Amino acid sequence: MEKKIIEAAHELAKEPHQDKAVKNKPIVVLGDVHGLTHWKEAVAENPDCRYIFLGDYIDPYRYIAPKQLMSNLKEIIQLKKDHSDDVVLLLGNHDLHYFCPKIAMSTRFDHGIAKEVSTLLVENLHLFAYAFQEDKRIFTHAGISEKWFFDDFNGDANKNIADQLNNPQPDQLPALYRCGALRGGDWNATGGIFWADIYELNEPLPGYTQYVGHNRVGNIHEHINNGGQITFCDCLYNKKYLKLTQPDLERFQ
Repeated sequence: MEKKIIEAAHELAKEPHQDKAVKNKPIVVLGDVHGLTHWKEAVAENPDCRYIFLGDYIDPYRYIAPKQLMSNLKEIIQLKKDHSDDVVLLLGNHDLHYFCPKIAMSTRFDHGIAKEVSTLLVENLHLFAYAFQEDKRIFTHAGISEKWFFDDFNGDANKNIADQLNNPQPDQLPALYRCGALRGGDWNATGGIFWADIYELNEPLPGYTQYVGHNRVGNIHEHINNGGQITFCDCLYNKKYLKLTQPDLERFQ
């Protein structure tokens, strides 16, 4: 089952998102959803764009009826089905813990809808990915620190970063799913792309511009250090999101 999940989860990375007409569209980056419907406003306000969801579709901070939660997730999946080239769906820790036994259970896990969420996600895993990359822009749920990528994940700087994350080797899986000390993991552990804390990302992977969710911010927040840049986008709850226009896309090619 685990092998099937991993194989399905990285199929999106193999899709041809390199069509020039598609690449020239602006990108709307949507932070953690957590059951809220603000993403609909962002899509409506920005037609003819690409939309990248950074994960965490379930487990709201405040009560939302289970029926509404499931309906919202199904609408996001349908958006991907209807506009496959223009929508990227990434997975977060609050999604993975419903079907992946290798990742730690996050707060607010909903046992009441766990089976329904698990079934829906597993049936549609071919629509999701762990990471997405275009040129020097990388999108993940929580972010990539230099230390984690080289020391823990044993990544290769000479290869496509997202391809490595979407196609992990068996010995890379513990690091991929790792929860760091700042989020309740082992005292000396560094969080991976589903768990990295904002304070673990002080030295991001050099040479790339990253766009991440997971760490709540009041508005879009940029951090530049170590020859890399991270833009924190987990502010959809505040009706905030990031729009990358053509000048932005050309800047980070």
